[in-house]
Amino acid sequence: MAIPPSTERDTVLGVRMPVLAAALAVLVFLALLASASDALPWARGFDLDVHAWLVAHRSAALAAVAAVVTSTASSAFTAPLVFLVAAVLTRGNPRARLVRAGLVLAVMLSAVLCRYGISELIARPRPPTADWVVQAGGLSFPSGHTSDGALAAGLIAWLVVRRFPGRRTAWVAWALAAAYALLIAWTRVYLGVHWPTDVFGSLAFVTAWLSGSLALQRLEERETNT
Repeated sequence: MAIPPSTERDTVLGVRMPVLAAALAVLVFLALLASASDALPWARGFDLDVHAWLVAHRSAALAAVAAVVTSTASSAFTAPLVFLVAAVLTRGNPRARLVRAGLVLAVMLSAVLCRYGISELIARPRPPTADWVVQAGGLSFPSGHTSDGALAAGLIAWLVVRRFPGRRTAWVAWALAAAYALLIAWTRVYLGVHWPTDVFGSLAFVTAWLSGSLALQRLEERETNT
């Protein structure tokens, strides 16, 4: 079945925009990865200065709130949540819903594994443990909680927009997802368990992953409708 010219143009733009976003995010991530490898001395100075300022001006009450907020971004919580939301919001019979939910979960878990591999490869140490408010495991770059939280928020926003299409719904869903991702990023730095460039790297990584996944999904839809 041929696609009408206007629809085809919209579809091409719908693929091109996330591809461009993914490419830009990859470039940003690579720059931050270089900073994590101490290849950019100014970035190291930025990390040290911001970390020292936050530790010196940290309040016990706000740190307690940040500790609660940051706990919601663990993959042990976000992965089942994404699967559940996908199963509820997708259409079809129960089997079809579970299959689609499994595919959405696979997108998230593959990103988690990729992020873990990068972390092991870079092997960047975390800030000094004396500055931590909460316990943390693993290496520093990129931030695991920031990645997991941003991935979950982005996938849930995508599911909501797919289920309830509309410009207003899209703006609200993506704005809330971005706000949550930034909030988790802030908590990781504020609690002293990550350097600023760790969380920036995570946000760039997730942007690239989700944008690339969106481009592939739209390209598949275009091929199906052709």
